[in-house]
Amino acid sequence: MTRPSSTMDDAVDWSNLPVELWPLIGEKLKLRIDSLRFRSVCHSWRSCLPRFHPSLPPKFPLPSSNGPTSFLSQNTVYLLQSPSTSSLAPPSSGGWLVKVEECDRMLLRNPITSRRIKYSNDSSLSPECFNLLEFRMIELGKSYFLRYIQGSGSVCGLKKVILLPAEIVDCAILAISDKGSLGFAKSGDEKFTRFSNGGFVFDDVIVYKGQPYVVDSLGCVFRIDVSSEAMVKISSKVVGFGGRKHLVESCGELYVVDRYFDQEQNKQEGTGVELDFSLFALWRRHQRYQSGEPKVVDFMVYKLELLDGELGRWVEVKSLGDRAFFLAVDCCFSVLAQELAGYKGNCIYFSDGNNVNLALREVTRPESFVFNLEDHSIQNLGSSPGGSQIFWPPPIELGSTCSYSLD
Repeated sequence: MTRPSSTMDDAVDWSNLPVELWPLIGEKLKLRIDSLRFRSVCHSWRSCLPRFHPSLPPKFPLPSSNGPTSFLSQNTVYLLQSPSTSSLAPPSSGGWLVKVEECDRMLLRNPITSRRIKYSNDSSLSPECFNLLEFRMIELGKSYFLRYIQGSGSVCGLKKVILLPAEIVDCAILAISDKGSLGFAKSGDEKFTRFSNGGFVFDDVIVYKGQPYVVDSLGCVFRIDVSSEAMVKISSKVVGFGGRKHLVESCGELYVVDRYFDQEQNKQEGTGVELDFSLFALWRRHQRYQSGEPKVVDFMVYKLELLDGELGRWVEVKSLGDRAFFLAVDCCFSVLAQELAGYKGNCIYFSDGNNVNLALREVTRPESFVFNLEDHSIQNLGSSPGGSQIFWPPPIELGSTCSYSLD
């Protein structure tokens, strides 16, 4: 995404745009939050665009039955930046992360765990009370999931859902089941079309440079051709034995983040091959895996280098520099860490709930952690210095008197 060159404090009078452009812009706005921002510019803009009335979300089949009986829901992750003169500006002059779900109303969710953030009735930080003109909102990513009905829990049996670009096929999704199979469905279809996986177990799927890609449990990446229902292998496997692979796009490059669990977890969730750990490796993992700490014990990061006429190869990444990777329960994204309040570069922020399906993640109350790629240490995000400052709403000590809690 192209970033605006102007600063937050630059005064731009958007009301001076030619009148004939107003309705053209307004009719392109599909989300409630975009409509609210448009209507908040001035009275003239507000009068030319009626109040937002969301259309019914598209229907898709359930993974295990026939008939279009589930609804597609969307979360959007934003980086919120406020002017340095604002009372809301964080002390480091960075921004916050916020995840917004739009259904019949706007809901705020934790950007990593997706747990809903609830407010007291008089809270000035309720999503219905946002003064959207106080913020620059930069979209970092979208995530999708299927619900049985609007506002209900997520459909069981799915690990990841993505919406395909309209340029490929209109209103269609790819989904990975909790058993690692890959399926495709268009809105209104009676059932999913299963891709022949040849015995592969898939871990993650994303849209990268306008095309869908999927990674299997060994780290092999495939480009998906929906029209022919074919998968083209574009990389060799990752040289590693982690229990879960994540695809992350950062600065136009494609990365695989390999997540390592403790030995017992690898036996259950890996490829079925029990690894022969050395005594040193077992001791190292035992030191990290203590009571109250996550079952994740390590991460390895690899960048894909594409070669002409050959399979791409993976290059191990020792440092992320000033960037931070976020492995949320439903999507992965990358942020320039200095843009966040309480930032830490060269870190991976993750949830301990990534290894269960989307429905279970909503009821297991996962926690958030931060992994430092330099020393391979893991900390609970709540106890990490500055960790609680990177999410919206800001901590109460910033001056807010609101009351909020997590479902």
